[in-house]
Amino acid sequence: MAGNVTTIQVKELAEKWFGSIPSGEKYVRNLPQEPKQAAARTAEVKANVPLDALYKCWHIYSRTDDRYYVADLITEIMSGGGSSRLYQSLVKEKQLFSNIECYHLGSTDAGLLTIEGKLVKGVNMKDAETAVNEEIKKLQQGIDVRELEKVKNKTESMMAFEDMSVMNRATSLAMYELLGDANLINTELQKYRAVTAEQLVAESKIIFDDNNSNTLYYYSNN
Repeated sequence: MAGNVTTIQVKELAEKWFGSIPSGEKYVRNLPQEPKQAAARTAEVKANVPLDALYKCWHIYSRTDDRYYVADLITEIMSGGGSSRLYQSLVKEKQLFSNIECYHLGSTDAGLLTIEGKLVKGVNMKDAETAVNEEIKKLQQGIDVRELEKVKNKTESMMAFEDMSVMNRATSLAMYELLGDANLINTELQKYRAVTAEQLVAESKIIFDDNNSNTLYYYSNN
């Protein structure tokens, strides 16, 4: 509940409309943990699609792990807009991909960091994958502090705009409370700000380990 209401009013209305409904059985969330991946996995698929595509995924951390913020900034550096590394190098300069993205599946549980791209027609899949791996290696060799500051500023701006409306602030508070700490709405930006270039490089070497990778080669029949 959000808006021009008091806690007392909310409780009175909740009791009025829902008080007579008996509570259900409390759900105990106890999901099995996936074992650590120990070897690279690959697969090939052919289908009636217009273009070949490359998908590469790596396991990352849960939303409540401090390393999540490092992984989030890595995706911004690699694919956060037209000035990002993957777009500038592989779309604009080398013209290997018509579109390429790097993102993560951020949730309460451990997720995946994914790079996916649609190849330009006629480009060899292995050449495209080699180019992606080269960009990953460049990240692992170091990052300029100014580049890191740029993506931090972008993240701060996005967080500020997201919480401009009452509904978005309420949604954020509900999500943070689900994570176990509603006060994260006030402190999460500090976690992004605390990430150093050295941490980002070190974490990129852990995430982008070959044994942690899953690759899908998606070929067009056309």
